[in-house]
Amino acid sequence: MFELLLVNNYDASHRERALTLKASLARLGGGVEVTDWNLLTTAKLGEYDGVVLSGSYDMLSRERIQAKFAKEIDAMKDYGGPALGVCFGHQLLGHAFGSRVVRAAASAKGYRDAEVLRHDPLFRGLPSSIGVYESHYEEVESLPASFAHLARSSTAEICAMKHCRLPIYGVQFHPERYSLEKPDGEVILANFVEHLTEE
Repeated sequence: MFELLLVNNYDASHRERALTLKASLARLGGGVEVTDWNLLTTAKLGEYDGVVLSGSYDMLSRERIQAKFAKEIDAMKDYGGPALGVCFGHQLLGHAFGSRVVRAAASAKGYRDAEVLRHDPLFRGLPSSIGVYESHYEEVESLPASFAHLARSSTAEICAMKHCRLPIYGVQFHPERYSLEKPDGEVILANFVEHLTEE
């Protein structure tokens, strides 16, 4: 059984968003502990099989937001274990590994089709076009030098990415938002968790 650390990047008034992500992960059969972004330490990361970074309403293109999340950014630079960054968490990983986060050309809210660009365990069992829920105003401007480009959508060129040497993933969408009609997010979370048990 896996033990995950979920880093909540939402403020107190939107914490239920992180709890939705926690519930989706917990349904996969493991333990999920939630910690807030300002309490995260590199030492704490080492106590778990993997870490998931939640979304946020903050805008990481702003210097004051980069300063606000500096502790988490630094911790992720030092962490080499399995990680999944979701939406803002994806952007935080992009920033941590040397890319800029910028305002998106168009905001996104709702299900989009994303094109899977390369085979990867994260997309095991899924077709080359997947249905994912996007809700964002910013995006990673360019692929970090140490990452591979996994997927794109009409509203996010870097819709998914993976570190070339480490089991670190970022997805610009919200895989915890899925339904019977749009189940691909659940498969992606399950594939990430399965990767933990294979390590």
